[in-house]
Amino acid sequence: MLSFFIAGLVVTVGLSIASYMLLQRRVLDEVLRLDDAKGYLLVIAVLIAFLVSAVCFYFGQVMGYDQAEETSTLMALAILLDVTSSLICLIVGLQRMREPEHY
Repeated sequence: MLSFFIAGLVVTVGLSIASYMLLQRRVLDEVLRLDDAKGYLLVIAVLIAFLVSAVCFYFGQVMGYDQAEETSTLMALAILLDVTSSLICLIVGLQRMREPEHY
């Protein structure tokens, strides 16, 4: 069950950081404006949260975690942890994203 928590968390944080870095690079290269990139980051973070949660729910059912009361509660907690970590990455990304300096 612990690997279920860690796998979902690693995938969520990894995808969130990768999307932030990609969008930040586009802003620094002046391909995207900062406001557009922040909007895209918001949409991507919500999609990552829901997709990873759906995949975790599916694999939790396949592994039989929904059969017992204790493991079904932990499966729901893993899904909430995925959503929370995605939203935390969104908050950090929105605060750290910056425009290139022009002199």
